Amino acid sequence: MTRAAIDFNSPEYLDAVKVMALHRALDAVPPPQEKRREYVGASAIGGPCERSVQYEFLGVPRDEGWRHDAKTLRIFQRGHMMESAAAQWLCDAGFRLIQSKRDGGPIGFSVADGQFKGHVDRVIISGPINLQYPLIWEHKALGSKSWTAIRNRGLAAAKPEYAAQVYLYQAYCELTAPALFQATNTDTMEIHFELVEFDKAKAQAASDRAAAVIADSKAGAMRPRPTDDPEFYVCKNCAFRQRCWQ
Repeated sequence: MTRAAIDFNSPEYLDAVKVMALHRALDAVPPPQEKRREYVGASAIGGPCERSVQYEFLGVPRDEGWRHDAKTLRIFQRGHMMESAAAQWLCDAGFRLIQSKRDGGPIGFSVADGQFKGHVDRVIISGPINLQYPLIWEHKALGSKSWTAIRNRGLAAAKPEYAAQVYLYQAYCELTAPALFQATNTDTMEIHFELVEFDKAKAQAASDRAAAVIADSKAGAMRPRPTDDPEFYVCKNCAFRQRCWQ
């Protein structure tokens, strides 16, 4: 059998060429210049690796080519877009949310001379349901795997780094009422709600961890890795994997 000849003038072929050209055009857009954090962030300190947080804090260059492809950048942008949409859904349901203080600054905290800080997604100050207002609202846009894990196991067990972030906001913002954590499944658009009770001990542990990262960074000491295996899933997805394991 001979392969059928391609009709380069067929509408199907010409449409395929146009689609490929569109993909190339999007992939050719240069990534935005990302402003590196010059502080330890509340969203990062609860993660499994203190050394990666330390590298970020010190401004160490990330591995060449790490997450600079157009698809990955769109995934990150998706989180910001979904947060805005989810906040609007709550407003449409009768809740009142704020994200700025009276002076216009973001709601959050900054301690240790600005070396440890974070900003909440929103604060819910009123609503149609009998909750303990005001309270922290934190949103995550997640794929089905992570979303299902949180739904089945709860936030603290499935994603302790997210839980630590909430505890820190509750502690430093002095909003210790149960926080509302909302996860949107980006595959199915299902929503998971969870009220997160304030855990003072875990908030303190996360704060102490941040203090250790800052102190060791100033002393020139490296924080420990979470594993001795460079193929560990945390390491395989790390922006500093090559530098760390070399």
